[in-house]
Amino acid sequence: MKLRTLSFFCFFILSLSNVTADEKERGSKQKELDAACETAREIKLAPLRQEYVEECIAKKQKKDRADCERFYIDYGNRTGNKAALFYDLPECVEAFDYQKSYRQAK
Repeated sequence: MKLRTLSFFCFFILSLSNVTADEKERGSKQKELDAACETAREIKLAPLRQEYVEECIAKKQKKDRADCERFYIDYGNRTGNKAALFYDLPECVEAFDYQKSYRQAK
């Protein structure tokens, strides 16, 4: 009886370690996809932010360049009820779909 219990316990521990390894691998892949998404978003957002900063300076909306840059530093991110920009890029859709597939599998 003890051998049977020990065997079951060993099997249980091994199955837990496999789940943990799979979850770590999946988490690592998700981080990779999320980073690719944010990189792609930043490539699209950087020139837009710069345009707004230059416009801010030209129209003297703030006292100096530093204030204009601070004001637009988070342009394109979610603020209030306004959705974040460029999460429809292919890299972001892939990251979202990967995350969604994991939640649906549970």
